[in-house]
Amino acid sequence: MLRLVLIASLFLSLLSGCKKDDGSNPTPGEASELLVGNNWRATSITTTNGQEINKNRLDLFTQSLFELNMQFRSNGRVNATDPLQANSVVNGGTWTMASDSQSIDVDVTGFKGNFPIVQLTKNKLILRQDDKASVDGQKTNIHIVFDPVL
Repeated sequence: MLRLVLIASLFLSLLSGCKKDDGSNPTPGEASELLVGNNWRATSITTTNGQEINKNRLDLFTQSLFELNMQFRSNGRVNATDPLQANSVVNGGTWTMASDSQSIDVDVTGFKGNFPIVQLTKNKLILRQDDKASVDGQKTNIHIVFDPVL
C-alpha cells in the first residue's frame, strides 16, 4: 500500500511540475520575464492574418524598425539600439505591462501607444499595432514580428 501511495505521489508531482507549452498566454509575471529576457529585433511586418508585407510598402518609420534592437528592461525602461553603431541607444522611453498581460504600453518618441500582445514566448514576440502604420499610404492594422537577438 505504501508503495502505491509513493508511486501515485511521484506521478502527481511530475504532472504538476511539467509546464505545458501550448501557446497559452503567460501570467503577468511570466510575460514581463519573457519580454525582458531577450533583446528583440523586428523580422517582419504582417497583416493581422499573417501575410508578410513587403518592406517597400511600409512607411519609412515602420521600415526603420528592422534596423534596431529593442531592449525592454525590468525597471520599465525600453531602449532602441543600433547594432551597426556598437548597440548605442538611438531612442528610448518607458514601457508597462497591462495587469492582464495582454498588452504593453510603450512611450517612446515615434513609437507610442498600447500594443496588444499576439504572441509572447522566449522565441517570438508579436505585437499588434492598430491604425498607425502606413501600408501603401493607408493606415492599417499590422503585426510586428520580433525574434530574439542572439
